[in-house]
Amino acid sequence: ALSSVIPCYAAGQMQKLQVLTVSDCKGMKEVFETQLRRSSNKNRKSGGDEGNGGIPRVNNNVIMLPNLKILEIRGCGGLEHIFTFSALESLRQLQELKIEGCYGMKVIVKKEEDEYGEQQTTTTTTKGASSSSSSSSSSSSKKVVVFPRLKSIVLVNLPELECFFLGMNEFRLPSLDKLIIEKCPKMMVFTAGGSTAPQLKYIHTELGRHALDQESGLNFHQTSFQSLYGDTLGPATSEGTTWSFHNLIDLDVKFNMDVKKIIPSSELLQLQKLEKIHVEYSDKVEEVFETALEAAGRNGNSGCGSGFDEPSQTTTTTTVVNLPNLREMKLWYLNCLRYIWKSNQWTAFEFPSLTRVEISVCNRLEHVFTSSMVGSLLQLQELHISQCKLMEEVIVKDADVSVEEDKEKESDGKTNKEILVLPRLKSLILERLPCLMGFSLGKEDFSF
Repeated sequence: ALSSVIPCYAAGQMQKLQVLTVSDCKGMKEVFETQLRRSSNKNRKSGGDEGNGGIPRVNNNVIMLPNLKILEIRGCGGLEHIFTFSALESLRQLQELKIEGCYGMKVIVKKEEDEYGEQQTTTTTTKGASSSSSSSSSSSSKKVVVFPRLKSIVLVNLPELECFFLGMNEFRLPSLDKLIIEKCPKMMVFTAGGSTAPQLKYIHTELGRHALDQESGLNFHQTSFQSLYGDTLGPATSEGTTWSFHNLIDLDVKFNMDVKKIIPSSELLQLQKLEKIHVEYSDKVEEVFETALEAAGRNGNSGCGSGFDEPSQTTTTTTVVNLPNLREMKLWYLNCLRYIWKSNQWTAFEFPSLTRVEISVCNRLEHVFTSSMVGSLLQLQELHISQCKLMEEVIVKDADVSVEEDKEKESDGKTNKEILVLPRLKSLILERLPCLMGFSLGKEDFSF
């Protein structure tokens, strides 16, 4: 099997290489060979060929790639790193870096190794003598790494990736404006020594698009996710994390076949920046917004981890979940979706900026809004619903409201009709809904 793409003896002969793509090389251990491997650990330590076929290490083979612009590697499970630290200096033309599906990848840039395989940041020598290891380490750790033209970094499905670089060098990426980090659960920091990327405004993750904290930038210290592929999508808590719900702008979940509830109840009050919700082709999704009571039942404790005050039989306080910036929601091909959001006596939802809702092929969904939500839909302009086999009505009456109305009717024999207004609704499309009985079956009057 191919152990490397570029052998060490060709390290200085790649001056014209501009694009390098490596795909599905399962047995490959290195992209750029850093040494000619010995046949045994004994020969590696002895420093010579003892007749067992060992080949002496070739020193000072620094990879020179002065014109490399695009590097893409995918499906190479044996790779644990891409570059060594000494190779970075020649990558001044690199513009795009994409690493995907390399299950053994631990770092993108590896520290240098000495002749015995022990890692150190760099190895420096002077004529006649070697510098002390402490002096070398101190000097090299202060060296600033600059990628002047690197605009795009994509890191996807790298379950063992811990960091871009674990050394203490500062990284500067003045042109970086695209960073995608998806399915990298062990990546707690970008670089241990700090990084600056003044053009970068967002980070894209499996949750969607997040606003980057301009104070810390890439110098994040991410806390681990509780579960990205369990019942709920997202971390245990969003406080202090770089990519989570508190700075989520666009929620974009596609082709996730594990998650049942998109937004856990503990995050409902952290959605102040959320502008768009797009959930598509995720067959197990049952709810978009998890309610506090369901989370309590799942945790076996009525208040555990919900982010809300513990509800009780005498609780009268309602927590209002206001999504002030949510403008658009698109739900496609969610065959198990039963609820988008649930209002109850403990939780109420408001959407003062929502302008467009599009729902298609959600075959278990029976309604979209509850009557208590309508008062906040003052900006809704487009409502399109199609191919939802069990949809009975678009707006359903809240259960607790129905009970109160029945009591009022029993006491005075009549009820006053409420008028529900959707003042800006311009486009209403209801298509191929075989069970639809009406826009709303309640006794309220509607004004469009």
